[in-house]
Amino acid sequence: MKVVVFAAIVAWMLPGCGPEPLAESGVPTGSLSLVVGQKLDLKLQTIGPGEYASPPAISSRAIRFLGVAYVSPAVPAGPTQKFSFQAVAPGLAIVVFHHTGQSPVVEDTIEVR
Repeated sequence: MKVVVFAAIVAWMLPGCGPEPLAESGVPTGSLSLVVGQKLDLKLQTIGPGEYASPPAISSRAIRFLGVAYVSPAVPAGPTQKFSFQAVAPGLAIVVFHHTGQSPVVEDTIEVR
């Protein structure tokens, strides 16, 4: 199974209303740095059956899980899901996405400043 991971900028944040949203480079496992108040959307696509379970496991209260949604357009290879987060306190959080099928676990380390 192959997993494609990428991040999208949060479109509904208005300029001047706080820290800019973060875009991730697109690696299945990585490290990110956020500022308190910053939002982050991570998109995970599954190739094959199953999906990433919600909510993901989060190791600390530095970030808050806001929700998950399926993203259009749907592709025949498998679902694409958008997981939304917000940085709420300084610290380090490890986010682990478990798959219901055979796709690999995806893990991101997020530092909140």
